[in-house]
Amino acid sequence: MEAALKHSHHKILPTHSVYWFLAGLALLYVEAAALLDPLGVPLLPHQMVQDVLRSGFGFYLLLLGIPCCIWVLGWRARDVFAWLMAPPTLTVDDEGLRAAGMRIRWRDVREISEQHANDRLILRHTGGTLRLRLDLWSDPDVLHEAVLEQVVSRLLERVNHQVSAGKPVRFGPLVLGEAGLIHRGKLWRWDDIESIRLQDEVDQGYASRDLVIVAQGRTRKFDEAKVINAPVLLAYLSGRLAG
Repeated sequence: MEAALKHSHHKILPTHSVYWFLAGLALLYVEAAALLDPLGVPLLPHQMVQDVLRSGFGFYLLLLGIPCCIWVLGWRARDVFAWLMAPPTLTVDDEGLRAAGMRIRWRDVREISEQHANDRLILRHTGGTLRLRLDLWSDPDVLHEAVLEQVVSRLLERVNHQVSAGKPVRFGPLVLGEAGLIHRGKLWRWDDIESIRLQDEVDQGYASRDLVIVAQGRTRKFDEAKVINAPVLLAYLSGRLAG
């Protein structure tokens, strides 16, 4: 990476969430029309409302309309609200990440994790937690790579110092030590670990990413989102196994 890093990213409208937002508003309007029509508040023509209520769809509209509105607007369209609250631009440089009045220094970041299904990077720092929605910003791949490189390089240096000092380092369900990797009290020595990699999984439309470790002839999979500082562990083990 260049000695002087500086990338600016502007926020982009999540069109897929906009469609869900409009659909949720339309459903909410129809639901309100059905509920207010008996009170003499004509949001839609009376005959149209009566035809809808008498149809096979009417019962489900009254029963499930409001829960569906909450699900569509609160879940499927949530990126619209995140976009409205996000600052216009996000800047990444050698020192940290800044947007509007917020600034996070790389040296203050303690943990990083990825939510692959939601395109999010979670940064826990001394001032709190930042949930960075990559798909809300221009050039998301560049943003992802820049943040990972800056954070992982610094955390990896700390891990090297801790391991060299004989201190164990926890990565969620895994514990890294000078002798090897520990899982559920069982030690996998360096000679026992054959390979480590990331593997994308899709189960019933839900995308996730697993950290796959082959040790002692067996393959173990760990949900990347549950392995704290998984990119740091991957970088450390990759370097250790390669060396």
